[in-house]
Amino acid sequence: MPGKHVRFSTENTFHSPAPLLSSLPGPTPYAPRRSYTHSSAANARAHNLVAFADSPLLSFDISLPPSAITTHFHGVSSTGFQEPAVYPPQSTISIVTQHLPWSITVAASNGRYVTVADTLNALHRSLRTNVTVEEYNTLGSHKLRRRATEAYTHRYMRLQGHRGYTEEKRGGLKRVDFLMGCTKFRGLSATGAADVWRLHIS
Repeated sequence: MPGKHVRFSTENTFHSPAPLLSSLPGPTPYAPRRSYTHSSAANARAHNLVAFADSPLLSFDISLPPSAITTHFHGVSSTGFQEPAVYPPQSTISIVTQHLPWSITVAASNGRYVTVADTLNALHRSLRTNVTVEEYNTLGSHKLRRRATEAYTHRYMRLQGHRGYTEEKRGGLKRVDFLMGCTKFRGLSATGAADVWRLHIS
């Protein structure tokens, strides 16, 4: 029965992301209308494309590449992915969650501000990082380690019979498996620090 053994790899595997929703035309209506200046952490907020919500605008399984993102909102366009992910805009942000012992650093690819696309790409890239044996052992209990192993098994087994199955299995346990199957992106919320944002998943 699969899942009895956990595999570790020292080679991180991720693919360059395809353009996000590149076929959708027109400007986005979802950018918050805020000034880039005279804002403080007290009124910091995320772009509506990545803001925490009961019904997020984007349907994103963060165990999959951002190219797999879908949306049922007709007003979403590719333009929005190049807009600032957070307001006031930041050149670097950190993403934290109670589900992971690491923070995720997102840097601005345009040299000015972190975009929505930067954020989504960084989430996926960071979570594709391989877990070391030492990190695996920090889970602390057999139950948690088993749940992480089961998440790894589910991740590669869903590709069985399809391209990428063998590569995914050989890739071993990754940080995304520490989420233990909770990989639905629910958005980001402010923490009180303009450059630190909380990740919500389910």
